[in-house]
Amino acid sequence: MAAMWSKVASRRGRLIPLAGLALLSAAFWGDCLVGPNAPLAAGSQAQMEPWRSELDLPDCDAAWYPLLWDGVAQFYPWRVFAARELRAGRLALWNPHQFCGYPLVGNGQSALFYPPNWLLALVDVRWGIGLLAALHSSLAAALTWLFARRVGIGPLAAAFAGIAFAWGGFMVGWAELPTLVNVATWLPGVLLGIALIFERSRWGVPVLGGSLALTLLAGHFQIAIYVWLAAVAYAGLRALWEAVNHRTWHPLSLATGFALALLIGAPQVLPSLELVGDSPRGIGRPTEEGFEFHRARALQPEELVALVRPNIFGTPARGDHVLTRYGIPYAEHCGFVGISTVLLALVGIGLARTRHFAVFLIAAAAALNVAMCGPLAQAMYFGIPKIGLAGSFTRALCIYTFAMALAGAAGLDALLRRLRSRTDEPGRGGLRPAAIIGALALLVLGYELLPWAHHYLPRTRREHVYPMTPSIERLTQAPGRVLALTPRSSWRLTGTPPALLPPNSATVYGYDSVSGYDSLYPQDYRVFAYRAEGGEPSPAVNGNMLLLENADSALYAVAGLTAVAAMPYDEPGRGVVVTTMNEALPRAFVAPDGHEWALPILQALLPRAAPLAREDIGPVKPAQMRRVNPSVIAVSGLDAEGRAPRLVVSETFYPGWRAYVDGEERSVVAVARTFCGVPLGPHDREVRLVFEPLSVRVGLFLGLAGLGALAGLIVFRRESIPCI
Repeated sequence: MAAMWSKVASRRGRLIPLAGLALLSAAFWGDCLVGPNAPLAAGSQAQMEPWRSELDLPDCDAAWYPLLWDGVAQFYPWRVFAARELRAGRLALWNPHQFCGYPLVGNGQSALFYPPNWLLALVDVRWGIGLLAALHSSLAAALTWLFARRVGIGPLAAAFAGIAFAWGGFMVGWAELPTLVNVATWLPGVLLGIALIFERSRWGVPVLGGSLALTLLAGHFQIAIYVWLAAVAYAGLRALWEAVNHRTWHPLSLATGFALALLIGAPQVLPSLELVGDSPRGIGRPTEEGFEFHRARALQPEELVALVRPNIFGTPARGDHVLTRYGIPYAEHCGFVGISTVLLALVGIGLARTRHFAVFLIAAAAALNVAMCGPLAQAMYFGIPKIGLAGSFTRALCIYTFAMALAGAAGLDALLRRLRSRTDEPGRGGLRPAAIIGALALLVLGYELLPWAHHYLPRTRREHVYPMTPSIERLTQAPGRVLALTPRSSWRLTGTPPALLPPNSATVYGYDSVSGYDSLYPQDYRVFAYRAEGGEPSPAVNGNMLLLENADSALYAVAGLTAVAAMPYDEPGRGVVVTTMNEALPRAFVAPDGHEWALPILQALLPRAAPLAREDIGPVKPAQMRRVNPSVIAVSGLDAEGRAPRLVVSETFYPGWRAYVDGEERSVVAVARTFCGVPLGPHDREVRLVFEPLSVRVGLFLGLAGLGALAGLIVFRRESIPCI
């Protein structure tokens, strides 16, 4: 009986702190869970067209901040589209609404295979992203608490670590760009799995494999690399400790966990690697100039004070963050975990005599070295392929904030243990000093972090996120593609740009656009846009964004452009003008083989005063195109007479397209290096284009195999399983 009550008490001792952390997360995000808001900086839409002219939206109460705007302009559209497809029983492999179509699955930040994101298919996405934010805050705090307890930190101090990490600078700074936070959430789970393996727990391999896999599926590979490097370093230190103490350990258990993660993560990793090799961002190579670019934007020695005073250089919440002017977002340099956390870590230097405390300090110092572009960052830049192209090295602050949270918790735990050892007298009643100090530490930390975090993160009423307007309704009825004219020169880092339907609005509303905004898309489409625009198609401050504005370009005839939306600056108050164009070329047509039909298009690269006309193109014959779903196109009404005819479809060419002509598979070729072409015979009647890339099929097979192996470890767990 005593053993049973002891077990119940132990379980209650775990559940109460975890429940408390979950309640704290629910309270922090309460206005998004039970209130009217969404965690999005969508208030800036009130200053953009057509919302400004056609709706009575409230004035934006937050300053323009381009990084937080990315949560509205990229992540929200991706989540809406993926949820829309899941409700229809499909995966959102291909997005036809941007760049004349592009492989959304190849963009890791789409996170199509990340299980928590599937919840968005069941609810309104504007409410669901608040739910996911609260869920990941809870998970980050709970997993940190579990890991801290596993390495010997007491319950109160472990709760301190969970709060410091989950509401620290990295997790708050990037909260509205969820992929970075979602990956970092699983860092404590990864380290917990390693600790369990070295303790010979049967749960070690499943926890390690599952947590590592989720870092790959959650959507940001740069942060995933940092987590994997931290895992390797921690496992190496634990193995060294075991060897020094002449204890046996089982390296195959660790290898099994890592292998399971690679298998389960394959559905997202393989298509992403495929697109990286074909995208403008992925074709670069490490250079000394590239590293100097990173060094100039790294955390500078004089900026270290921001680790304890996060708003010393201003804050986006007030619009006075001075570093934004130099292209350095607030979140990139935000490693704040509370002054109390830093002070307790200093206390730990004198009081904490554990090897894990030393590991936490070493990890924090190493992460700072990377964030400041020191020797470790230089080794990573030249030694790990593509990591320098993924983003700033300051994002290593995810490791710093986690390590400092645990170092502060270890210092607090050492202090509480010292107090208990001096005041633990027989018969002493009432609250003990250790409990009082622990509670005060939690209150001080909460006072430091939570008001700051809530002030930093903007909210917008859900009904004000991408509302419908009359102009947008007209664009959704356009038979072809749309060009929304936002001058590239007007896009800036400071002050809301005078934009018209910024890129990716098309994905939300469901019309097709020639513009787009993503870090990964086919390189050949960028070349096409460069030629159509007669120069650089991206604004100077954002190379991932294609703001196309040359409506008279003959090349857009091939893209199926039929509507142009513009802001008449010479007629204030008039709003947006939508002009319907005669399509020079249909979305699908049959052309003779060779380049005769394309010659006028190539000639149109020279300046011309008027759009290309149908008669300028040559002997092409229209076909009837029907989009069955985003990843399937059916074309009928083929007139395939003449010399070696070819069907041309104005959909961006990518290796994943497969053609079925009257049910028989046929190759898909690139036309003018940009669009899809299918060779035809004289009796062909219907062509079906299906986007089903080999990388996804192989990835799904490997992922299912990994899930099966993980399920086997969980269902048939035995003490011998981790010790393979």
